This record gives sequence, structure tokens and C-alpha cells, in this order.
Amino acid sequence: MEKITKQQYLNLIDGAEVLEKDGFGLKVLDTKKGEMIKLFRRKRLFSTALFNPYAVRFVKNAQQLKALGIPTVTINRLLWCADIKRHVVIYQRLEGELLRDVLSDAVDKTNNTFHKFATFIAQLHQSGVYFRSAHWRNILVQPNGELALIDISDMQIKAKPLSLALRQRNFEHILRYQEDKNLIKPQLEDFMSTYAKTSKLLPKQLTQLRQTIESILQ
Repeated sequence: MEKITKQQYLNLIDGAEVLEKDGFGLKVLDTKKGEMIKLFRRKRLFSTALFNPYAVRFVKNAQQLKALGIPTVTINRLLWCADIKRHVVIYQRLEGELLRDVLSDAVDKTNNTFHKFATFIAQLHQSGVYFRSAHWRNILVQPNGELALIDISDMQIKAKPLSLALRQRNFEHILRYQEDKNLIKPQLEDFMSTYAKTSKLLPKQLTQLRQTIESILQ
């Protein structure tokens, strides 16, 4: 991890477009030079982030996902600026559109994307990826049509496929917004059929999972 001064930090963000910020300051910036800058702060004085900072988790998650063959961001630098008490991650900008934007577009484009979405989620689950922030604005549809994860801080990667209980809980995260529920309802049959092909769940487990999703969509 590199240590930088406040002036070096200011040089890094000079000319960058602010994409996200909150009451505590800047969060995500686009350098317009092919790189993104993400800032991390420790939210509580005493927390696991003291020993395992969110920025380090972000970097490790990116490395593990790459090793599993799951498209995600490529990390360029991990920095610490004591003057502003922030970790800074610089990663390559991924081109594409947010999944929700694509699925909200014309119907003739959504069917194929829904199939890819179902396969992608099943792949994550089979690879042991429990992505708590798995909503449709954290998944990018790349120009080649493949999906990629873009905000990977809040994630656990387990040594074996996710249990049925974790899959059910994960779909509660995936379908947390009404807009997304409305989009998937007409596609649920095809979505579940495609998910089943990659999920390797038993028929009884698939039935239970479908019941959970139908309950979420009500």
C-alpha cells in the first residue's frame, strides 16, 4: 500500500469528475483518463475495518473474482492518505451500461440480457460469491454483452457453492427495489429456467428458491 500526502491526493483528483459523494465527502470520481478513483473511510471508530480496511477488501475481492473468471474491475493502485484519513483505490474504468438501464430499454434487447443475468447470478452462487450489494446498479453490461461486477466491497467469497439459504437471502438483495421487481416479473419463467441450468441445485431446492423469489416479487 502506497502512502501519499494531501497534495499528492489533490493532484490525483485534479480535473476528475465527481460521480458520487455524501455528507462525509467524495466517494467516487472519474479521472477521464481511463481510471476511476474510489475513496474509503472507516465508518465507526471501532470496527473490523480498523484491521481489515474496506479498500483492502475491495482489492482482494477483485483479485479473487478475477481468479474465478468473473469479470470485474482491474486494480491499478491502493493508497493511504493520512491527512484526509482515507484509503484510495484507483482502478481501470470499465465501459458499459448499468444492468437496470439495459433491462429498462426496448423489449427486444431484454430477453437475451435476462438470460445472461440469470447465468451470471448462478455462476456467482456456484463460485461461492455472496454479493450483499448485488443490486442492478452494481452490475455492468459491457460492450461485448458480458456482465461484470463494479462495486465489490460488500462481498464474501466462500470455498464452496452457496447454500440454498444464502441464495434465497441474496435474491432479497438482488430484488430489493420495486423497479427491478417489475422488470423481472414477466421474465421470471425464463430467468428461473436459465438459472437452473448453471445452478446445479436439486429440483426440490429450485422449487424452494422459486417460491422465495415469487414471495419477494409480491
